[in-house]
Amino acid sequence: MLRRLSFTLLLVVSFIQVHALEAAFSHAVFYLADPIYEGKINPYLEAYWQINPAKLRYNTNADKKTIARIKTEVTITNDTGHVVKNDLYVYETKPVDNAGQLQYLNILELKRYFIAPGKLKLNVKLTDLNDTTNVTVYNDSFTVLPQGSGPFYGGIELLDTSYVSDIRTPFRKHGKQNIPLCESFFDTYRDKLNYYTELYQVEKVNSSDMPLFQSVFISKKQGEGVFGSLIKIDTIVNKESTYFSGSLDISSLPSGNYYLNISLGDKLHQTITSKTLFFQRMNTKPITKEMIAKRSAAIDTSLEVVNVLDMTKTFLKKYDLPQITAILKMLLPVSDVTSARAIEGFLKKPEELYMRYFIYNYFLTKDAEKPEKAWKEYSAKVKEANRLYTAHGKPGYETERGFMFLRYGAPSEVVTSVNESGALPYEIWQYNTLTETGGKELANAVILFYKTSQSDFDFRVLHTNIGGEPHNNGWRAFLYTNQDGGNNMNSRAEQYIGTK
Repeated sequence: MLRRLSFTLLLVVSFIQVHALEAAFSHAVFYLADPIYEGKINPYLEAYWQINPAKLRYNTNADKKTIARIKTEVTITNDTGHVVKNDLYVYETKPVDNAGQLQYLNILELKRYFIAPGKLKLNVKLTDLNDTTNVTVYNDSFTVLPQGSGPFYGGIELLDTSYVSDIRTPFRKHGKQNIPLCESFFDTYRDKLNYYTELYQVEKVNSSDMPLFQSVFISKKQGEGVFGSLIKIDTIVNKESTYFSGSLDISSLPSGNYYLNISLGDKLHQTITSKTLFFQRMNTKPITKEMIAKRSAAIDTSLEVVNVLDMTKTFLKKYDLPQITAILKMLLPVSDVTSARAIEGFLKKPEELYMRYFIYNYFLTKDAEKPEKAWKEYSAKVKEANRLYTAHGKPGYETERGFMFLRYGAPSEVVTSVNESGALPYEIWQYNTLTETGGKELANAVILFYKTSQSDFDFRVLHTNIGGEPHNNGWRAFLYTNQDGGNNMNSRAEQYIGTK
């Protein structure tokens, strides 16, 4: 899932230029055996990136499906500026039936390129073809070492997840789907660091130096020892071992800059080769030793008791688990990407105590003196959303109009059309000004809702001109029931939206 890199400890060794399109990037170098020359291995680059679907502009294809098209330019140059690899193609997102499905798109790319040893520079430029001013450019420099005479590691790839699967995809390696984590940043709600690496030329180790010991650990600085007890040691007895994956529990790791280290030692634990990768951690609620002890002693670990704050003395004490779950859903409209992912995790696997902490901390950030007051003010807005937008038993805060109402407030003007000739029922919200989720002020903002059929019980978002929300250039193909839209030039939708 995508996060905003606003961490104050960020050390920039590469950079991303973002206008509106948002993407996270990463890369690693691995090696393959040469098909002709025995004993020779050739390096190749794996480049990964993930695009935030909310920052794209969408259009409609001939099948009335909503898609985005992204011009992708990948260039690799050497230290003299000579282009050694150039790749140009257009990526099309998976077609979806309606704008409400856009937020669930997973736009993740992996590309592999054979390269030669030396100092190289990777450049990836992504251009939204529905809005060519919507561009992201990524640059990073890296060094590829030549094949040595002894064992060595390839790159370290951070993984979002890994699972056994025989399905052929670009992410499949050695019987597993390794889904990359496209940034070396771990927020509070990501408590596992998953990694993958490859070890080459183990066969060159003298048998007298076997067995080998592989250590995977976290350090505060490059070259330092283990931070805390974050270390994993494996014994390598087979010279055929070439690839490794695993995870470290970082729930207790405080916020800061760190290094992931993978080291290979001989039977006397003398280092043969090693690899490091910089990463960052932002942890607003690290698990302490006392909490770990309580977790181990708890009968039900999903309902562990942690005496950091007595929740029975807060304004949340009167709510049971179903009500706490409902409050989490109410917070989705005002949550950033990271918090929304945390809420979705709680909804899938409820952990009542942490759910209460999450809600309490949210309103504590709104009013440090009186978090209950902040909750009452927000709950009043939720009640208003329920009054206005509840439909067929679905509470207003769960409808798309209620969601937008809670996120942006009441519109300056509402235009509702249910009987316009040649058009499905629709509603337009116009705001004189509003603040986008990214903090930018937008004048004359509009949101177009529509019903997918005359019998649909509620309105759904079809198009907006608000940054971070569905922008569907093909909205007319969904709204107008006549094929060419020629009879709709006087539609209120045209008057309010036009080319927005």
